[in-house]
Amino acid sequence: MIRERFTLTEMIYISLLATIATVSKVPIRALSNLMTSSVGLPGGIVGGVYYMFWIVAACAIVRKHGVATLFCVLQIFVSLATSNMPIIKLITYLPPGIAIDLFLLLRRSSEYNKGVLMFLGAIANCAGAATQAMVIMNLPLIATLVSCLTALVSGSVGGYLAYLVVLRIVHAVGKKVN
Repeated sequence: MIRERFTLTEMIYISLLATIATVSKVPIRALSNLMTSSVGLPGGIVGGVYYMFWIVAACAIVRKHGVATLFCVLQIFVSLATSNMPIIKLITYLPPGIAIDLFLLLRRSSEYNKGVLMFLGAIANCAGAATQAMVIMNLPLIATLVSCLTALVSGSVGGYLAYLVVLRIVHAVGKKVN
């Protein structure tokens, strides 16, 4: 069993990123729906890029097992405190974190390169989209698969953007990169 304790600084990073991601979801959702509806695309495409950016950035900054799940649990609590979203909808926040942590646990490597962060964003967004499609929307299999395929693309873009931002942060702070 992996037992890595989070330092206070790491918990602050995770909490800040989760809170910023959660609080900013409402205006970003409205903006993405406005941008994409005019060209006939679903609003979740832009939203998936933005949402996965935060969770992947938290994983890349802290680099310990359990970061993504903790991030998602914190998002649920922040949403409970700040919105009137039903609990069943909030449960869909958890699968992206579990998917990332399972992948990182099975991977057993500490390297977080561009491809890994893009893949983390892709699997997280796919897990969230699949949960949303099956639990909330009760979509048929084909629609769920199409939703997951588009989620893979937008999630990987979010992972790539997280890579770029984390690379700049690490460079500015002077922390060694794997």
